[in-house]
Amino acid sequence: MDLDLDDATLWLRDDLVADPRPLYDALRRRAPVWRLPGQDSYLVADPALIREVLGRPTEFSSNLVSLLHRDSNGCPVAFPMAPYGDPIHVLATADPPVHTRHRKLLQPHLTPAAIARLERPLRQFVDRQLSPLLAAGRGDIVACLGDPLPALGICYLVGLPPEDAAPMVSRVAGMSPLLDGVTDIEGISQAVTATLELYQFTETRLHSARNRPSAERSGLLAMLVDAIEAALLTVDEARNILLQIFSAGTETTSSLISNAIEILAHRPDLQAQLRNHPEQIPAALEDILRDDGPFQFHYRWTTTDTTLGDVRIPANSRVLLMWAAANRSAPREPASPDHDSDALAGTHLAFGRGLHFCIGAPLARLESRIAIEQLLARTSHLGLDPDQVPVRRPSIFLRRHASLLVTVEKA
Repeated sequence: MDLDLDDATLWLRDDLVADPRPLYDALRRRAPVWRLPGQDSYLVADPALIREVLGRPTEFSSNLVSLLHRDSNGCPVAFPMAPYGDPIHVLATADPPVHTRHRKLLQPHLTPAAIARLERPLRQFVDRQLSPLLAAGRGDIVACLGDPLPALGICYLVGLPPEDAAPMVSRVAGMSPLLDGVTDIEGISQAVTATLELYQFTETRLHSARNRPSAERSGLLAMLVDAIEAALLTVDEARNILLQIFSAGTETTSSLISNAIEILAHRPDLQAQLRNHPEQIPAALEDILRDDGPFQFHYRWTTTDTTLGDVRIPANSRVLLMWAAANRSAPREPASPDHDSDALAGTHLAFGRGLHFCIGAPLARLESRIAIEQLLARTSHLGLDPDQVPVRRPSIFLRRHASLLVTVEKA
């Protein structure tokens, strides 16, 4: 594919939004640090350079100072979010020592051992969700599993009632165009309104938890309220941490589940292998994360004039760490392994790297493993609905299905 890296509209071209991997391969070969034409935004596709950025957090801040959206000419342009150093930046968008403090509070509740307690109720939920799909022989896997399962997992983790899962999904979906990159200014305005609705949803749940006796609190809400009372967190920090958990903890896992199921629907051989050897499902999911993971990049903000590789980057520039591009084979490197190989399991960058490695990765892995295990165990065949092509939501930030119609046969 001939790609003109001087074309300001290239990244938002419809075919590359639908499948950005040809662009990622071009960046690995031709422009490991690519300046978007006409602005101070730099895409970093080389894994060694990404690791270098991660080791220089004082120069490359994690604060989400601004992000990209589409202008009337089809070009990516900046949209301001919050000033560098603003206290609104928490956890994933905070720098040390603020990030360190937040992560220290959350980490004990998100280890594989801590989230293992959720396996039984989540497995029961998946079985209930699959029953009508199996009875009908077809259905939308996004509506059946992709959206509700991660939202329920977050409810259990945070200490919210299960009935909060559905409104959480709808509010997060309304907010998501902020980060999609293909949203015009009118869509950004609508997404800001949806963000305020999610803000109010979060504020109400936190306020309710603070008004309950300590013995009646559970999950992360209990920890956050305790931290507020011990002056380890402000109320604003606790609310904004919850906002991040609600958004990142639902959409990314929904993406992984649906991506995995579409790949399985295309691969009867892989279905058969994993039905016969379910212990290989975790490694297969790691391969899928490497090849077509949810997050495509995360933003960084330069606090000073600096250099990366042989590229000068001015202060106050956006630097995008392209995890998905870094997972692609570089020039003269061997191709990625087939999905049935576990040779490189765990070596990808789909969950990030370094001090901001995704804190929710154990929960995402648990939920996706349960979904695939139960789906394969209860079916003898999984395929794509021939009358309904998969539909992905347009986004340069998150690879995610809007719908995925499948056909199934009971085991």
